[in-house]
Amino acid sequence: MAGPDDKGRPVSRRTVLGGGLAAALAWTTAACGGGKAGQSEAKSGVTTAQPRTTGTPSRSPAKPPVDPASVKANELGLVPVLMYHRITPTVTGEYDRSPEDFRAELQRIFAEGYRPVRTIDLVRGQLDVPAGTTPVVLSFDDGYPDQFRYTPDGKIDPTCGIGILFDVARQFPDCRPVASMNINKSPFGLSDSAKVKAGLTDLDKRGIEVANHTYGHDNLSKLDPESIQKDFVLLQRLVHDAVPGAAVRTMALPFGVWSKDRGLTHTGSYDGESYTNEGILLVGANPSPSPFSAKFDPLQIPRIRSTSYGNGKIPMTTTYWLDYLKANPGQRYISAGNPGKVTFPKALAATLAPALAGKANPY
Repeated sequence: MAGPDDKGRPVSRRTVLGGGLAAALAWTTAACGGGKAGQSEAKSGVTTAQPRTTGTPSRSPAKPPVDPASVKANELGLVPVLMYHRITPTVTGEYDRSPEDFRAELQRIFAEGYRPVRTIDLVRGQLDVPAGTTPVVLSFDDGYPDQFRYTPDGKIDPTCGIGILFDVARQFPDCRPVASMNINKSPFGLSDSAKVKAGLTDLDKRGIEVANHTYGHDNLSKLDPESIQKDFVLLQRLVHDAVPGAAVRTMALPFGVWSKDRGLTHTGSYDGESYTNEGILLVGANPSPSPFSAKFDPLQIPRIRSTSYGNGKIPMTTTYWLDYLKANPGQRYISAGNPGKVTFPKALAATLAPALAGKANPY
């Protein structure tokens, strides 16, 4: 069975969104502390040639750019990164989402113009969603069987998280049902290496990113440097063995807790094998800046908890933020459908990452 939930105790801080519109109380954990996690990489969507990541989906056919004003394009706006753990009818804690609520949440976000991308897509600024829509990352931690499982006849169970995602996405023709699965050493309760290989290969073929949540779901702050690097490499090796040629390039911090040497969450090596996590997911608790924003740090990406606990009304979880962005659409990332350019209202020019000045497309 996968490791325990990320249940680090949150502490509060004030998060100011947009042009001083309203200060919102944001949940955070030690994972959201200040400072950089290791050496800085090229940020804000500046990409270089990299190995294939698991689940690389096909890109949408090129279309003529639309008038950005007609869709109110804002590619410097906020991107929700949603965090899921158990998808279970038995809700006992704030990390549980019932299948009915999960389905309703997906129907809401897709109907409101959100389209799924993966963590690696956010990190690399490859947000291939239709003009007028907003990217959203669906991230799943711990590899619970209720996230991904098969029926006895070998089909994806329509009641598991991925099965529900595939079903709801069929209602929206331009919705590519992708997600990021942050797994540990026994993903999805698959009982042996052959079943792990079959399951991860299936996810990969369907465009799902398989990412690193460490091999043992350990509290990294309590491990020595060698054990930390071993934790990352063993999980990466598990994926490589199951899906040859895959590259595991993003991770989620177990319990939302950093290692004492934060650089080791980013890059390291063990037993002759190196790893590099281009993106690091935190536990809480607000939307992510655009990867084209000067505020974006791929090594500290905040996430929003999704929960059915307390009728889903716990502050700063998905319902709160979806309501907030619905009421404040000018703060959402809105795609212009023009890859290679960063399109935004001229008034936001100062918030663009300086490295991307050559791709700026203000209007």
